[in-house]
Amino acid sequence: MARVFVEEWGAGYGSPYLVVPDQDHEEAELVEDGPLFEMHPGAASEAPGIAFVDGVRRAEAWLFAEDTATGASGRGIAGTHGCGAVVINGGKRPTFANATVRRVVVWGSGLSESLPSIPGGWSWTVGSIADTSPDAPLQELQKRMRQDEGRLSEELASGGLLVVVDGPLNFIRSRDLPVAGYVKTHHRALLDPPFHRRIPSLPTGHRTSLFRLGDDRYSCYLRIASQGQNGNPWSGIVRLEFPQSAGMAEVARVATSLSAELPRFAGVAHRDPRAPQNLQPVGALETHLRHLLGHPGLSMRAVREAVAAGARLSEYQPHGGT
Repeated sequence: MARVFVEEWGAGYGSPYLVVPDQDHEEAELVEDGPLFEMHPGAASEAPGIAFVDGVRRAEAWLFAEDTATGASGRGIAGTHGCGAVVINGGKRPTFANATVRRVVVWGSGLSESLPSIPGGWSWTVGSIADTSPDAPLQELQKRMRQDEGRLSEELASGGLLVVVDGPLNFIRSRDLPVAGYVKTHHRALLDPPFHRRIPSLPTGHRTSLFRLGDDRYSCYLRIASQGQNGNPWSGIVRLEFPQSAGMAEVARVATSLSAELPRFAGVAHRDPRAPQNLQPVGALETHLRHLLGHPGLSMRAVREAVAAGARLSEYQPHGGT
């Protein structure tokens, strides 16, 4: 008889573990302990302040444009994205920092139609991409949010903070700054099957040996919370990414320090449906940023008013005298 587990992660967010059995694994090579898979306990160190960086985005209205002269058409999206940080310095109270909100209209198919500003402080910058795929504007909105996360992470790391950015390090341009990527979900096996199967046996506050991921990152798995009674074995397992440029010894030191530090920030189920992987500072930051985005109903109404105002402007054709 098979044993049944229940996933703590809210079903509305999909599953955090989407690895297909027998799927080919990525080319990842264990490097810290030679070819061995070891479990390293976390150990606190005198680290600098830590900053948790994350972003949110909201699609507010799909747009459609058609050139009356040529018949060319394309899709766009009006949306808002925000980015910020929670900074924790020693025993001081955590604080929100560097929060920004941007309202944008992103067009596909090479279009670049602007929306007029609306009273009440509503205005949108315009972005354009050549991609004609229907969902390309939404993907670009997500990309712009991640780019802002990357820029903020680099800024805070340059100021001496250890930065944990929610998600992989794809948008970190500098590989010489103390930035760690925090990956909550697992889409494919990275290690050989015998090692992959051992990951759920990590005790809380322990990490795996570092492994090389691509030509610019080290990575490891970390358990930040226990599986819980009848919980999914992968509940509480996250993956950390680090730039290789710091050197393996320094990355190992930071990874070991974070292994001791991060479990105390693990999410709790009665507050966050993505607990325990979604860290409490990140959950609080997301709530703060969504508040800064404003009410979605008001945002949608502003877009409609801007489109209507733009239509009135285009209909007004002044006639020259003769």
